Amino acid sequence: MKMLTIERDDLSIDVLFDMASQGTVLITRDNKPVFALVAVDEEDLQTWQLGQNQGFLALMQRSWDRLHTEGGVPLAEARHRLLAENREGTCTTV
Repeated sequence: MKMLTIERDDLSIDVLFDMASQGTVLITRDNKPVFALVAVDEEDLQTWQLGQNQGFLALMQRSWDRLHTEGGVPLAEARHRLLAENREGTCTTV
């Protein structure tokens, strides 16, 4: 990780991006962290987008709530249902 002070005026955004492609760049002001530049790949982007999607987060919360109130399907039962679905070409609810 590279640490740079925000007071430096010799760094362009392009240089910062190049530095971030090699590892995290921590920007400080008065020796305190202000923000970090981190390289992002497609998987990271998708994770970030899902984490910001209120509809997705609400769906996940409803799923967790339902799991806690109704319980879940044991893994062995889920496997059994999915294998039966594949053999029969039918769709079952797991």
